[in-house]
Amino acid sequence: MASILTLNDDCLCRIISFLDDLPSFHSVVLSCKRVQQVINNTRSILHPRLLRAKAEYYMNQHLVEITDGKKNNKNFSKLRDFLSNAARLSAAKELLTYAKVVNVWERNGPVVAKLFTWIRKLESRTEEGEPRATCFKEYRSVTLHLPVCDKDLKIDTTYFRDYIGNYDIELSIRVTCGDLDVKSKGFTHYCPDDYQYWAEKEVHAAIKPMKPVVELLQKELGDTVPPLTDLFFIWLCYFFPHEENLAVEHKLLFKDPSRNEKPTPGHVQPAIAMFHQYLQPEAKLKNLVSEWNNPQSNLPCLFAETMAVLIQRSEIKFLEKLQKDANGFYEIVSVLKRTPSLPKPLVLDLLARTTLEFNDYNPGSVADKFVESRASFRVSEGKVVKAWGGMHGDGASYPTWDELELKVTLPDGKELKLDTDCSYRRKPLQIEKLSPVTELFQQGVIKCMEGEKHIPKLCDRFTACYLLHALSFGGEEETFLGSDDDLNLSPTQFSEQVSSDESEEEQNVEQ
Repeated sequence: MASILTLNDDCLCRIISFLDDLPSFHSVVLSCKRVQQVINNTRSILHPRLLRAKAEYYMNQHLVEITDGKKNNKNFSKLRDFLSNAARLSAAKELLTYAKVVNVWERNGPVVAKLFTWIRKLESRTEEGEPRATCFKEYRSVTLHLPVCDKDLKIDTTYFRDYIGNYDIELSIRVTCGDLDVKSKGFTHYCPDDYQYWAEKEVHAAIKPMKPVVELLQKELGDTVPPLTDLFFIWLCYFFPHEENLAVEHKLLFKDPSRNEKPTPGHVQPAIAMFHQYLQPEAKLKNLVSEWNNPQSNLPCLFAETMAVLIQRSEIKFLEKLQKDANGFYEIVSVLKRTPSLPKPLVLDLLARTTLEFNDYNPGSVADKFVESRASFRVSEGKVVKAWGGMHGDGASYPTWDELELKVTLPDGKELKLDTDCSYRRKPLQIEKLSPVTELFQQGVIKCMEGEKHIPKLCDRFTACYLLHALSFGGEEETFLGSDDDLNLSPTQFSEQVSSDESEEEQNVEQ
């Protein structure tokens, strides 16, 4: 039988690619230097599943290295920016394709499809929690290159809302193109989704400052039937190119019937080529990777190389998921770092076994006074522990969470249910019910630290704390589990305990 040392890189990669979970990948990497050598060679890794596992593994390693338990960690901010830029660049590469042009043509007509071929940049972001937890503000920016005047036209919009209505809805539009710079704001207190139902005076107030922009776009497009309408322009600002379908009466056509025909690859390809020439994805990718490299450590370099391949392959959904997971795992590592007796390999193993599945902690759920979250944990023999959590607010305009529900499903299907009471004298969380989970976690600890002289002993309070942070409820840890002192997350609570076998051996030696 051939030794693993005699297998070539391609054969080893094919074998490793069948590992469909991070704990198994983590174990294999640690078990053999030959495997580790192949894994670290990014150019030899082609299987998408293996690339994703590598990226998660390197990110978790980096989080464990940089997290110091302090707030405003500059190293984590750098990681967060890197992941954000990676996801944005990957999405930008796929912004303009022939298939997407045809989709826009089918959904919103030939005029919108023509505008879409002029696109250069599309960005959006949402800021939550200011000035209250029930508030959010959406920022959206679209850049089009106008072919006739050879200038970029940029449309920036904002949408502010408080779900419980303490603050009025606020919308704004700003358009810049060369010397042209026009703004429109305060024109309505209704959300963009309802733009077709705005009062005529609200539509007029929004469009009046934008007349020069409408005229410029009409000149660039040529004759349309009908000419650009007010509601078409509002849709263009907030929903272009395909976030919401245009109403039939606003699906404009060109006056020349030949311009209304379905786009062909030959017609669209020059626009795609110009878009990529403008974007310069390879140069941006090179800069992104070079800025991340750290001569003092090999880990950031390996992580950056793996991320570069994922960006080139446009793994957009995975990169966005990795960005979200980084925030969740950072919180988990931060709380674990409060316990100095937990060794780094153990922290890394716990992360590898944890999957952050769902969390709706957002202004809308806060306004509803209920948030929920799901996570799962792989334990020994590939078994899975599933956790669901829900928090209820107290009805105040600014949320104070006063009730917690936890439901943990063990591998055998048995459910553990814990809850606090929302009454004035809240009953404590029954953490002793989590002892079966603690036992399963402890088995993983023993396996992870096999061969070590001292193995940390976990407790139910640790399990409860870990579950809260994995469910993104760590901000309410003190509310439901008490202060840091009450938690007793200290070396004594996780004291390094010599195994019973070693204790017996020592006693026999003394005798």
